[in-house]
Amino acid sequence: MKSLSFLLLLPTFAFAQTKAEHGMVLSTAMDVAVGKLKDTTNLADTKNYVFRGKLITLNKERDMHLCFDTDTMRVAGAWKGPYTHFQADKNMGPPVVGEMLFATKPGPGWAKAGKWDDPRVGGEGPLPRDWARYKGLYLDGDQVVLSYSVGKCDILEWPLSANGAVFRFLEVGPAPEPLTMLIAEEPRAKVEITKDFAIIVFDDESIVVSTFGESNFRFEFTNGRLLMHLAASPNTRNIRIGMASRTAKANRFMPQLAILKSNPATFIKGGPARWKETLTTTIERGPDDKGPYTLDHINLPDKNPWGASIRFGGLDFFKDGRAALCTWDGDVWIVSGFEGTKLTWRRFAAGLQQPLGLRIVNDVILVAGRDQITRLVDLNGDGEADFYENLNNDPALTLQRHEFVMDLQNDADGNLYFARSGHYIKSKKDDNCCIYKMSPDGQNLRKFATGFREPNGLAIGPDGTIITSDNEGNGIPQTPIYRLQEGKFYGYTPGESSKGGTWKPGPTPIVWLPVNVDRSAGSPVFVTSDKWGPLKDQILHTSYGHCALYSLLIDKTTDDWQGVVWKFPLGFTSGVMRARFHPLDGQLYLCGLRGWSTNAVKDGQFARVRFTGNETPVPTAWRVTKAGMELTFSHPLDPKSAEDDGNWSVDGQKTFGGKTTKRTEIVIDVVTLSADGKTAQFAFEKNEPVVNFTLKYRVRAKAGMQAQGEMHGTIHQVPAR
Repeated sequence: MKSLSFLLLLPTFAFAQTKAEHGMVLSTAMDVAVGKLKDTTNLADTKNYVFRGKLITLNKERDMHLCFDTDTMRVAGAWKGPYTHFQADKNMGPPVVGEMLFATKPGPGWAKAGKWDDPRVGGEGPLPRDWARYKGLYLDGDQVVLSYSVGKCDILEWPLSANGAVFRFLEVGPAPEPLTMLIAEEPRAKVEITKDFAIIVFDDESIVVSTFGESNFRFEFTNGRLLMHLAASPNTRNIRIGMASRTAKANRFMPQLAILKSNPATFIKGGPARWKETLTTTIERGPDDKGPYTLDHINLPDKNPWGASIRFGGLDFFKDGRAALCTWDGDVWIVSGFEGTKLTWRRFAAGLQQPLGLRIVNDVILVAGRDQITRLVDLNGDGEADFYENLNNDPALTLQRHEFVMDLQNDADGNLYFARSGHYIKSKKDDNCCIYKMSPDGQNLRKFATGFREPNGLAIGPDGTIITSDNEGNGIPQTPIYRLQEGKFYGYTPGESSKGGTWKPGPTPIVWLPVNVDRSAGSPVFVTSDKWGPLKDQILHTSYGHCALYSLLIDKTTDDWQGVVWKFPLGFTSGVMRARFHPLDGQLYLCGLRGWSTNAVKDGQFARVRFTGNETPVPTAWRVTKAGMELTFSHPLDPKSAEDDGNWSVDGQKTFGGKTTKRTEIVIDVVTLSADGKTAQFAFEKNEPVVNFTLKYRVRAKAGMQAQGEMHGTIHQVPAR
């Protein structure tokens, strides 16, 4: 059949594609029109773009589909074609393949007081809450029910298909005002309207629309738009709308509408488990005799019944020690068994829109996706999420593939924090390239800090200190690690095209990390565990780009905090993105993925960094002095070895890299060791601020073992005394 309007697509990147089974709904951005959309940053180049779409498969044959726009509460279109999978490539969504049945153009799906004028700035973001609001979706087996409000009226909508027809079963709650819904749009069409039917005729094709279950309604066709008007009512009404082409034997689906007895409310209590299988993998323990910290590799369920790709973007733990992890492809997994060497995996949710952050609050999983912050609720206790609740989807989205939501953290008061990137295009609402703070109930959202290019996460310490980082590029000379301060602008302004934006110096970072140290940061994490050796209360920094873990030491004695990082000698196989300490065993668990640019050799990783009890000294504190600097270790050093300046070397760089790089030799005059043997005190011939310095050491511990390492830091200020 010829297109009645438009079609489908999504935004991401170019690497290995999967054909994962995600169930009957996929949260995705897409252009709802037949044909593949080229990579674009201009909405004028799209046909029917949906930023927050629920791509719903309507039948067991999986050849009828519908896309619901949760920004506007409109059905963007329906079509017949093959099952659609998540795609991580540079195009702007999974393409619609097949033939369209009907479509609508971008804009409100329901009128407000009879008006259709879109109030959104640049058409970005959801409609105002007093107009309409998407609440979430329910799953019951193969059935999907959407929950949303229009004005003061609550609506449940159950889309399905049979005999080539598309049905919209709506449970419309009490409505104090009349309602008007957009059903379909075709500027070329002529319409024949009777009491119960509307026949949309265009070219040599036609769509038949019929409604059952409500007598107090009327169809209207105006300006190429088929509308349905509902009178105000104090009662809850069940309305059934059917749409089919005449070639799809429309005469067969009309009686079926009247016969079907189920209503949307039938499917909002939790249904049968969809992924009953549990999978088992093992933990491969690292050596215990190579140093104080070892890396335990956790084998992943790469081979699973659903073909799901295991690329982790979020991690947290339940109170009982089970873990929840989310994947970039839209899954959430529950993992148990950390007390031994065999782990059990269970798929808990699927079809989320690129979730790259996860937090468990009161033992309920919250996920930060590109489209919304989702609360995943298991309604019937069968180990799977049945209600995907929209906690908040207020920020606007733009048409670019680098606009992700990164990480999810909470403070002592339960407020949630997450980062939004998007360095190519500035949101017309100025809603990207920032850190958000959200109230625990999701009702209040505000920008906490702005001016970031690609912030990949943050950490909140026990005292409320927040640490974050950014990604070099578009003028940002190196990877900065910041102490995050509310209301500050951190220097980056996104652009108007794919060339990106510009940066000017803002708040001074704690440390600048050159490209050989970190070219793409992950989330930091505070060490809160008493079982993780001598680094309690320290801060760790993860590197996505270099697949590494660092300890961050901060000198807080100066006006601007200044710091240094020490790299753990551990080999990760994937970009490290998130890290959490286990509530029971007290060890550090990390996860990550391979997607955009990274040194990773595997698509995903889940690992444990475990304290072995080995007493090899590791750096625990650092500060700048008038004469040079001091470096404190966890255990005493051998005095003769530590005070031999040949076992230490320091090299500095006054400016950022490039043709004008100015390097400076930092000559060590003398090294002295403190009385307790833990602090090496350096006196330099000349001590001055430097953008980068590298400190290398190879010394013996007092206990006899060798300690060696490399540290990279920044000196902003040398104390006057």
